[in-house]
Amino acid sequence: MDTIQIAIKLNENRVRGISYEVLQEASSFINSIKSPYGHTYCDCLEISTTGNLIIKVSYPRFFEGINAYLITSSIECMQVQHEFYLAIWNYELLRDAEIILNRVDIPFTFMVGPNYSFNSYKKVYQVFNYIYKRKNQKASPKAFTDIEKFRVETLIYADTSNIASYNSKITIYDQYNNIKAKTGDEGALYDLEGKYEDLCKRMRIEVSKRIQRKGFTIEEFRQFDIFREYSGKYKEYILNNILDLNEVENFYSESAFYLANRLLTYREESNNFNYENFIYREIENIYDYEIIRRALKICIDNSKTREKAITAIRKVLFRYQLDENMIIMETYKTIEQIRNVINQYFMYLSTQKYTIFQLKSI
Repeated sequence: MDTIQIAIKLNENRVRGISYEVLQEASSFINSIKSPYGHTYCDCLEISTTGNLIIKVSYPRFFEGINAYLITSSIECMQVQHEFYLAIWNYELLRDAEIILNRVDIPFTFMVGPNYSFNSYKKVYQVFNYIYKRKNQKASPKAFTDIEKFRVETLIYADTSNIASYNSKITIYDQYNNIKAKTGDEGALYDLEGKYEDLCKRMRIEVSKRIQRKGFTIEEFRQFDIFREYSGKYKEYILNNILDLNEVENFYSESAFYLANRLLTYREESNNFNYENFIYREIENIYDYEIIRRALKICIDNSKTREKAITAIRKVLFRYQLDENMIIMETYKTIEQIRNVINQYFMYLSTQKYTIFQLKSI
């Protein structure tokens, strides 16, 4: 779990004739709510024209004051909602309000491999792009980059061409850079790096969905098991929309035929053909060594000639992978690794956290 967005709809009898100043006071109160751990975790984003309070609730901030903390169980979410309920109940204007759940964000974390960075997975993200667009016809995924180094920091796969109008989306981002951008104090960042030693390796794959369901009383919201309700569904959304291995296979087949045709054309047009020149000419269209291997199988009948070409191309791609620090030799295997991590997510983390709790108790 990460954050939710809710609307607090005041009782009609209370809101009738209420002044904007009173609503502002309620907004300030919500912003000041602290968890038992001493952290604020609620942000009143706006007061709507109908007098509703639009609020973002951060589950990680409840425990640690920052999103680097990983929420992994229903128990943690229920604790947040219980304390939120107590705070709202003690504020007379809000105690009989209706809570409307507008949005739920749930992140999954994949640790990038040794010697790799977030940007090393460029080819993987491009395969995801193909799959997501196949599943969502109106999608137009976007990437946000650091212009100075021209490196991607965030990718958004939304189900609409206008990202702001999404109903469902998957955001993949470098969590270390995300937190670094929000942490102005270098000393605080240094402390975070010490506390969360894996922070610099975290690739976050976050699902966000707009929710339409009947409103809750504050008591009903306190008892609502939001983690159980959405974590499994969101996991399936990732597996089906960017990690569908059948669609990966389709992409590899289409890409292999495309490269085979390009290779035949280039070989016919070139007076001094060699595979290294071809690879660097087509590198933006090569997503995996496996794809070019299939392409060679399509356009070269002689097995010895084909094996010689495969050997030459393997050397070029391996050197490119080392020089650019970009995964290209085992893209498919990497996608399988990410899929396995997502598939096991929460089950593994919940067990891990419970085991740690037991050890501490002993």
